[in-house]
Amino acid sequence: MDRRTFGKSFAVLLGLAVSLGLLGAVARGNDAPAELSNLESSDVVLYEGFEGKIPDLHTYRARYFADTAHAHTGVRSLRVAPENGSGGAYFRLDKVVDLESDYEFSAWVYAGKDGAARLYISASDGKERHTKATATVSRWPGGKAGEWVRLTGTLRGEEWRETDCDVMLALVSTGESWFDDVILRKTKLPQPPIDTYPALSRALRSEADRAAIMLAPGANVTLTAAHGVFATGFTSTDVEQPQEATVSLPPDGILMFAVDAPHAMYVTGTLRMVPDSDLRPGLRACVLCDDTVIATPMVRYAEGWEGVGNALTGPAPDCTGTRPADRTDLSTWLMRAGRHYIFVAAPHFRPGGRFEELHLRALDRPVQEPLYEFALLADTHLAPGRSLWMNYKLGGAAEVELAVTLASLRAEGVRFALIAGDMTDGGTRPQFEALGQICRASGLPVYGCIGNHDAYHASSRSDALELCADMFPSGATDYVLDQPPLRFIILDGSYWKNREGVFADYYAPETSGGGIGARPEQVEWLRRTLAADKNTPTVFVWHYPLYSRGGLSSCGYKLPVLGPSEVREALAAAPNVVAVLCGHTHWNEVNLDQGITHIVNPAYCEWPNAYRLFRVYHDRVEWELRQVQNRGFVRESFAAEKALSWMISTGEGDLGGEIGL
Repeated sequence: MDRRTFGKSFAVLLGLAVSLGLLGAVARGNDAPAELSNLESSDVVLYEGFEGKIPDLHTYRARYFADTAHAHTGVRSLRVAPENGSGGAYFRLDKVVDLESDYEFSAWVYAGKDGAARLYISASDGKERHTKATATVSRWPGGKAGEWVRLTGTLRGEEWRETDCDVMLALVSTGESWFDDVILRKTKLPQPPIDTYPALSRALRSEADRAAIMLAPGANVTLTAAHGVFATGFTSTDVEQPQEATVSLPPDGILMFAVDAPHAMYVTGTLRMVPDSDLRPGLRACVLCDDTVIATPMVRYAEGWEGVGNALTGPAPDCTGTRPADRTDLSTWLMRAGRHYIFVAAPHFRPGGRFEELHLRALDRPVQEPLYEFALLADTHLAPGRSLWMNYKLGGAAEVELAVTLASLRAEGVRFALIAGDMTDGGTRPQFEALGQICRASGLPVYGCIGNHDAYHASSRSDALELCADMFPSGATDYVLDQPPLRFIILDGSYWKNREGVFADYYAPETSGGGIGARPEQVEWLRRTLAADKNTPTVFVWHYPLYSRGGLSSCGYKLPVLGPSEVREALAAAPNVVAVLCGHTHWNEVNLDQGITHIVNPAYCEWPNAYRLFRVYHDRVEWELRQVQNRGFVRESFAAEKALSWMISTGEGDLGGEIGL
């Protein structure tokens, strides 16, 4: 019996057993997991407790066995033993699931001492595989060594594609792990935040318009909760105007104000908000003017911390920071003439605290019209589905949001945009095709840069140059872009090295163990290009940070320290390099090194879903940090169970600033 037949037959058998009152036999009597006994029989399309004959599962770089060493219920579970690094066993779901319904899936996992267990649904489009949905659990998204943990995930009907085939439920482990009580059931999920927020935003703005406040140049305005409109989260479009001067913000709560600016002016101010009793390190609130981030008060843990299990991607540890001050300074930002919406958004994993007041101060600073504006994005990771990294990479949904962002920038009068690498998630032809179509349809010139995810295959660069030709104006992935008074140098530093230091132009798992970087001839090209013009202010763009200050971030996370490199030395030796723009780490970081401003853009497709706008003048470049318009997209990308909220701001001055020319 092949796996597809097994899956369908089992679903029929299970439904028959339940209808005849025999569920206890199928689910091992009194040992049946409680979550199964509460489900309708017609909902369950797959249940496996590994007590009887083990299914004939598909495998990848792993072996699997029925094992009695650990069991969540009954006496046996499935032990998955990777042969080298990471591997897994897979249920085939073709003819078990339909491509229209919502599904919930779960399994109990027991990670060994070197294990990290994962559960997800993947599919192929006939050319490449992609993750449709990932299962997680509070604080332990990859299981917890030595304990049974239940991983649960959902997949929405609208996330299926007609081209999806070879659908699998993956039981994957890094190191040895055990799996038990696997359940897949059809369900009806509520509307996700990404769909509900646009209507909620309209409701908030409509109510806020009723009490709009004028902010005149040179004036001061103090806003209390009674001046604004309040929503408790993303589950409905219900909004209310608080009757009291203060209001407590629950997780995902939003307090919004409408503010009118009769003229363009620079604005700053302060937020006063009493912190909640939850003092885990990380974000307390996010304050925005429209899409521009103007404050990110944090709880700080002074002794430093890293992710549990994995310093980069693991969940925040159980530690308590010091109580922060009630008052937080806002950054200084440019408010154009017209109606604006300033709002305080509570974090997604804890209450924001009690809002007291928001004080705005319009500065007596002259406002000039810039020569032009440009935008910097990074790590869009376009791909079908979504996957868990530090947070959730919403590759498929990012296609829609990217189109909205680019169209909005064009309507705003922005001249062009740059994407600083990892434009796609897998460097495949369909992904580059989608990227090219989105950028062309926007009408905004968009220029590209190759990141490590854009260079996985031998065909990746040729596909990028063919399908995204407008993004590489010289027909090469290393090029110069003249935009007076600035010169941009874009370098493709994503060539994979083997352990002997030999470069290849794509990733080979067996040999690409020596890191990634620019080839010697590229570094020489960079030196020649820099030497050809030592006067024009020059901005260098590639994917990888060249400098990090190290130490502790704004909430105590331990930032890495980067060593010297030939590229960094070449840039430092040039007298006219003013900035380095990059991405890669997925967090926001700004540093000054040897007179060069190093700006690390956070990820677009993953929390904090941000990008930057730059205003170019004769003598300076001003910049600000923005988040995508749809805060439902922002909400869905955040893995609340991991509480890694610190990435939106790692230090003072990274929400807005100025580069001298």
